[in-house]
Amino acid sequence: MSAVKFISHVESDGLGGWFIKLTDTFDNTEVICKDLDEYKEKIEDMGAEYGNDIEVQWTRSQLLTAANYEDIESKMAKLQEEYQEEIDKINQKNEEINTGFNPNA
Repeated sequence: MSAVKFISHVESDGLGGWFIKLTDTFDNTEVICKDLDEYKEKIEDMGAEYGNDIEVQWTRSQLLTAANYEDIESKMAKLQEEYQEEIDKINQKNEEINTGFNPNA
């Protein structure tokens, strides 16, 4: 089975903020996420159903303001840094296991 496609659509909430509509295109399930913490939780839960073999496509509303876009972009960058730190830790542990060498020992 190939990766299941999820669509993450950023939309204006009409009150100066934004939300993300997360759609699982395999079963057409949609959830609304009011912030990135909720989005992270929902995508992990929904992706687990497919062994986390998912592809995420991002779209955005034309109604997003520049401030909305900057806000979500900065929060996404922070989230990406957190994921990268987790990935680096996992890779470091895997290298230690594979080589038997621990540079921190």
